[in-house]
Amino acid sequence: MNATIEYVRFETADPAELTAQRDRLISLLRERYGSDFLGAHLARYEDGSLIDLILWASPEAAARAAREMPGDPAAAGFFSLIGEVHEMRHAEVLHSTQP
Repeated sequence: MNATIEYVRFETADPAELTAQRDRLISLLRERYGSDFLGAHLARYEDGSLIDLILWASPEAAARAAREMPGDPAAAGFFSLIGEVHEMRHAEVLHSTQP
């Protein structure tokens, strides 16, 4: 199986609070998905929209988390701060490197 990147571009009215709530979300991802959760990055575009890039061990793990996490009460603090979602996609990792 190939690693998969989950790409989500969205708006939020409160980037600071969303970032604070994201720590809990990342802990939940580690707890619930174990070695299938490989890492994540949150960034802001110049227009103020945010991008969340999450690396999963497989497309199945990415799809499972995408189904389960938005409705999970333990992750509600994070997801309640997401406004308009511009795009959410999964992509197969073809090549990667680490320092």
